[in-house]
Amino acid sequence: MAAMPVTLLLLPPRLPVPIAGLLLAVVVWVALQLIGSRLQRDSLAQALLMRSQLSLCLTILLASLGWWAASLTDPALLPLTRGGLEVRDGLITIGLVWTVLRCKRELRRQVDTYSQQVFPNLTQRERLFLFDLADKLIAVLVAVLIALELLRLLGTPTALLATAGGFGAAALGFGAKTIVENALSGISLYVNRPFVVGDFIRVPSEDLAGTVVQIGWFYTQLRDPERQPVFIPNGLFTTQPVINIARIDNRRIWIDFGVRYNDRELIEPIIAALQQQLGDDPAIDHEKMVAVHFVGYGESSLNLRLLCHGCDGDIATAWDLQQRLLLKIGRVVEEQGAEMPFPTRLLVQP
Repeated sequence: MAAMPVTLLLLPPRLPVPIAGLLLAVVVWVALQLIGSRLQRDSLAQALLMRSQLSLCLTILLASLGWWAASLTDPALLPLTRGGLEVRDGLITIGLVWTVLRCKRELRRQVDTYSQQVFPNLTQRERLFLFDLADKLIAVLVAVLIALELLRLLGTPTALLATAGGFGAAALGFGAKTIVENALSGISLYVNRPFVVGDFIRVPSEDLAGTVVQIGWFYTQLRDPERQPVFIPNGLFTTQPVINIARIDNRRIWIDFGVRYNDRELIEPIIAALQQQLGDDPAIDHEKMVAVHFVGYGESSLNLRLLCHGCDGDIATAWDLQQRLLLKIGRVVEEQGAEMPFPTRLLVQP
């Protein structure tokens, strides 16, 4: 059998396809290796280049071998109208999909590091959102490539696609309403962004709360305070209120306390002392309400209330501030000569 008249750029003419593919794969491997060595170490560009090196070279080699083998196959056994080009194109598509998936896994492996490199001026929440969106777009790209290649290899006619589309529309209308609703809600979450990965949210109507781990096409995964995974259909977020606790700008500190009825004359000095100390605390946002008030007569105490706001929305910082204020209240009450009451009962023997 005569050798195939195949020529490749920079390679001798009439070179057998497997050898040409092997040489081209070696050239690509060496070229990618040289380019990667010149890029910044541990950078995203270098990581993606090195991750795609193996898959691209194997794709070139396997595509050339598949093309060559298909061209030698008896047409009666395997009818190929394009002389084996169908096999070559199919293997190239599979190789590209494999390469994209390898790059996708690399992005998810060190998402914090790579997001910091690509978006250094954005907050962590914004960076994670953009990388999560990129992850979804890559998944869509892979699905589209696979679908188009399958349709091309199968030689699907337009009439069949129209018929399938009609049946698909009927299925969506009658049996997949919930699936479509969740999918559209998932798209809405990416467009409107009521929360992103890493936010702590609450759904009061369902008594659900947790940190957003992943926003999928149909479900959103939370990690509740007990570290249990919670999967919520995306359609729920379009019909129920969602509280995004992570976006609190200033956390409110609200402390109720009391003194004895015998200390009624000391209420005003206690309030004045606390207001003075609150004014000197740098962890309090003084542009928002800062107040200490006498608010009522309780069953066994004169009730007071302290109200202020922290300088940011961090929960740990707010807890530290609340702890300092509780200790400060106790010291001020003691310094003023007052005491905090506790419930007592008087038993009268008949």
